[in-house]
Amino acid sequence: MPENDIPHVPQPDDAVVGKEAGAQMLAAACAARDAFYATLGTVDADVLAPLLNPAFMGGPRWPSLRQAWRVIRRPDSILIASDGLSDPFEDDDDVFVPRGHLLEVCIEAPLSAFDGDAVQASWLFDVIYQVSQNVADHGSIDLLVQRHGSVSMLLDVQDAPAGLENGNEQVGVLLAQGAATIPPSFDTPYGPVLLLTATVLQPAEMAHIGAAADKAQSRRDLAAALAASPLGHLSVARRPALIPR
Repeated sequence: MPENDIPHVPQPDDAVVGKEAGAQMLAAACAARDAFYATLGTVDADVLAPLLNPAFMGGPRWPSLRQAWRVIRRPDSILIASDGLSDPFEDDDDVFVPRGHLLEVCIEAPLSAFDGDAVQASWLFDVIYQVSQNVADHGSIDLLVQRHGSVSMLLDVQDAPAGLENGNEQVGVLLAQGAATIPPSFDTPYGPVLLLTATVLQPAEMAHIGAAADKAQSRRDLAAALAASPLGHLSVARRPALIPR
């Protein structure tokens, strides 16, 4: 997880009280998110969701409890985006606060990266699944991104491709706002929601961040190098490591 935990700052949006008002807020938030995702490509009708909500087994609780991901198909790639991190928060007194964690996360990879497998069975889905859970658990990733420009994390990825794990058998991921073909945010009736793009890193890139005296600047430099590279933000198992100088 990123360094320097930051306490959650209450949102300035007006909350609503009562189940009916909360349901209307949730429906409006979902409609805005669905409409935005439809601008990115062809969205699968079915959402990806666990059979048993991880929150019931000690995992992090998402704002409306619902946990899901959308598959968005583009001509040469597939984008997987979280669907619920920006749902309204509901407390025990039926008070609903809009925009949840103020962000959603996504990952994009070429069609070849999935090897024809179902998206939910791929290691790339495991990456964005774990990123999403880390965001829900931390609670203030949006503040870290606003302060540092990007964040990175190490994940224990199931069935990670050979050569992608570091010496501790973990995979590094860089989270940044905006990419060449992915807007940095989208609008809802309650205000903007950030969209963070996850890019899987090569072990040498993650080691470079870890060894840097100024880790925030190192991440920013790497994000710029990735943006200028042929693959950009796309996540692939094998590519040359980019070590900014």
